[in-house]
This record gives sequence, structure tokens and C-alpha cells, in this order.
Amino acid sequence: MNVSEIVRTRRAVRSFSDRPVKKEQVESVLRVAANAPSGSNIQPWHVYVMSGAFLDKALVEIRDKLYTGKLEAPEFPTYPEPLQEPYRTRRSECGERMYGALNIAREDKSSRVKQVMKNYEFFGAPVGLIITMEANMGESQALDIGIFAQTVMLAAREQGLDTCPQVSWTLWPRAVKEAVGIPVDQKVMLGMAMGYANSEEPVNRIEHPREPVSSFAVFRGF
Repeated sequence: MNVSEIVRTRRAVRSFSDRPVKKEQVESVLRVAANAPSGSNIQPWHVYVMSGAFLDKALVEIRDKLYTGKLEAPEFPTYPEPLQEPYRTRRSECGERMYGALNIAREDKSSRVKQVMKNYEFFGAPVGLIITMEANMGESQALDIGIFAQTVMLAAREQGLDTCPQVSWTLWPRAVKEAVGIPVDQKVMLGMAMGYANSEEPVNRIEHPREPVSSFAVFRGF
């Protein structure tokens, strides 16, 4: 696939098959992603790649802390408060498309909670990544992390792998750092599930609409 095809066919996969992913495949993806641009080439990203028994153990440790009901303080907000329009509506419609594909009704709170908790299983993916940067880095470096994460997802797609970027891991930074072995002076920026999509699951076939260029781009001087 060319770059345009890779960008158009990338999906946030929320159900993975048990097909294994080799370490060499992930290394190859990260080798490509290492070419992502960053301000003054400082390359602020750190990546913790988990699989097998280590991943299983880390997930159990993290979920044990989640189920205590003791909330942690995120290191940065997921969205601004309040989230203004049209972003609030886009966010809501995105969630409703997902729950609709899963046949989970709005009033079925229990099933919705169970679906949310699948985030903390990497949706069954054989590989889980936690991407961090030093805690004293700022917004410009967060932009670098986003560019790097997108490059990881596109490089993975090129190899036939699927991914799901997950902000959910940032809500429990202490639990994640302890289970994964991340230094306390690093900030959890996102997690990412990686593997092969379960093609039978409708949740993996959701088409989210995109805004036309005319709605977000201003051209001058043409």
C-alpha cells in the first residue's frame, strides 16, 4: 500500500486475534517510526513494549489497582473542561457508533463499563506499548509524541499489523509505572495495542466520518 492507502485504511482496532507478533516485527516498526520528526531532533519518546507472560502479569497488577476504586490523578487532562462544540458532539457520536456496533444500549451501563475495561486488556492484543516522555517536557514535546505515535501506527499498518492508540492508560499513571517498570520522572502519554484485528468483529469495521477540507483549512494567496 502507498501512504494514502495506509492512512485511509488505518483503524482503531478494539478486538484482536490471538495470532502472535514477533519481536522482530515490532522492532522493525519502531525502527521506521524513529525517523519521525521532533523539535530540534530531541526525540523525546520512550517506548515500553510488552508481550507474553510479562504483559499478562502487568495487566493483572494494573487491573487489581483499578478495581480498588481508588482513583489516581492523571498527569494531564484528556480533554479541556468544558469541551466546546463541535468537538463535544463529535466525541459523543464516536462513542455511540462504537456502542452501536457492539449492540450495547445507552442504558446498559454494566456492559458499557465492561467494554471500557477492555482498554486495560489492550483489547486482547498480543503486544502492548506504553509511550512516555520525561515529566519536565512541555506541549511542544507532546506534539512530537503524537507525530511519533502516528508514525508507529502507519508503519505497523504497512506490515499488516493493526493498532489502537489508547489515552486510557494515562488515567492510572502510578499503577502503570509500577507494573511496567517505568521511572517516576517519566510521564505516561499513551498506550497502544498492536496485533492482528479480529476481522469478524463489527467494532473493527466502524467508519468514522471525517470533516471536509473546506471545514478546517483556510487557503490564502492561491
